Amino acid sequence: MAAVLLGFTLLFAGCSGSNNGKIESASNTTGNAIAADAANFSYPMPGGIELTYMNETLGGTPERLPIDEEYEGRTGIRIRQLGGAPMTDQKFSLLLASGGLPDIFLNTWLQYPGGPDKAVEQGYILKLNDLIDQYAPNLKKTLEQHPEIDKMIKTDDGTYYAFPFIRSETGRVYGGPIIRQDWLDELNLSVPETIDEWHTVLTAFKEKKHASAPVTFRTLFLGERTGGFAGAFGVMGNFYVDDGKVVYGYLEPGYKEYLKTMARWYKEGLIDKDFASIDAATVDKKMTSGESGATIGWQFYIEKYNSAVQGTGKEASFVATPYPSAVKGQLPEFGQLDNAYAGTSSAAISAYTKNAEAAMRWLDYAYTEEGSLLNTYGVEGVTYNLENGKPVYTDLVVNNPEGLGSDQVMSKYSHSTNFPMIQQDNNLPAKYPATGKSISIWKKTNHEQHLLPPVTPTAEEADEMSSIMNDINTFVKETELKIIMGIESADNYDKYVQQMRDLGIERALDIQQAAYERYLNR
Repeated sequence: MAAVLLGFTLLFAGCSGSNNGKIESASNTTGNAIAADAANFSYPMPGGIELTYMNETLGGTPERLPIDEEYEGRTGIRIRQLGGAPMTDQKFSLLLASGGLPDIFLNTWLQYPGGPDKAVEQGYILKLNDLIDQYAPNLKKTLEQHPEIDKMIKTDDGTYYAFPFIRSETGRVYGGPIIRQDWLDELNLSVPETIDEWHTVLTAFKEKKHASAPVTFRTLFLGERTGGFAGAFGVMGNFYVDDGKVVYGYLEPGYKEYLKTMARWYKEGLIDKDFASIDAATVDKKMTSGESGATIGWQFYIEKYNSAVQGTGKEASFVATPYPSAVKGQLPEFGQLDNAYAGTSSAAISAYTKNAEAAMRWLDYAYTEEGSLLNTYGVEGVTYNLENGKPVYTDLVVNNPEGLGSDQVMSKYSHSTNFPMIQQDNNLPAKYPATGKSISIWKKTNHEQHLLPPVTPTAEEADEMSSIMNDINTFVKETELKIIMGIESADNYDKYVQQMRDLGIERALDIQQAAYERYLNR
């Protein structure tokens, strides 16, 4: 199969992990004697440096991949990966006492108790401002050229605390409703666009296709990570912005109406009776076995489901379908949309590292032109070749001899996501056209105008916010499930709203509003 020619546009113009000897300031970050003169620095760094790296999403010791070997060869820095990263102050304290803090933390620092300012104040991670000036010229240049990104990745007082993972414009949308197109065709039904049309389709799936769970999904898709079906009612189960004011979706009248509808669907047997407890693998099984005809999930689910069914010789076609609206022809208020910087996969540097320069240099490589090309397209001569200055994927990616999907191959040779870098659109070829069409379908919402940017409450505000929201988060999730499953009545929802007020949600809204206004004034 011929390799696919791709457009290529860069966004840029341009040792031991033990924890003795805490770094107090940038002037004390000489590291080992092998540090190169900053003004004349070039990769790779000499000296055989090794750093430790902790990723919040990893468990155990991860497999070492070709991309890891390539990074080591280019930067001169070997990375020894540890297990999952802690998020609580208590876990950090235990690591500190054990001497087990890594050199580099990959974490969602916006969710750290007290916020990223608190992590710096407590002496766990370094404030990076001076270090960026000294050792991260590529990140610095990128931020100078993209002030909208610069605004996102610092706190209100201008503190840089991590190297960011920034999504590309198209990469901000990656999830939504998925449906069996072949079932729609067989039943002579159109792709559902409204809540009423979804009810008609799911009823047909139950009665005519004998689906035991016409729509299945995990609880994270109820209305918090995505708008799910809630977006049709003008709400989402989280904080968002409405006409310049921060609101909390669970307090809004539309959420009551949404829950009433979901409770009716559940009672009618349209929603998977096990949705409150199932995992992703079970959802996959139900979608590919014919137990379910629709779900809400990420883009790669479409490729995964189509591939799985094709492998069994069955005929099925999974496609993306729009987020539902209340009225045909109108856009739903919410779908799925991330900020370019959502805080995830952000790399901070331990205040106890012995080689801050090496950590900075290793992270800064992702923001060079060469690093960006590697993270996006992988290794030249292996996953792509340059033709007329443009990268063209090889058959290893496009027509893999082992039958691997292009995303599976690239996950070994590149960092296309969830890594501290500026993500580029890589136009990765999909085996099924439905996969490539999904984003344009899911992005048709009004979500952008409601998106709360990555605000940073002060350390004191963040502590107070965390105390309030721990109780409220537990309360709303339990209440939501009880209403949908018919254990509690949605008619009592006003009582639940008052309980949220009693738990302090108004104070949380005041904190979020103040942080939002400070963000706008950065």
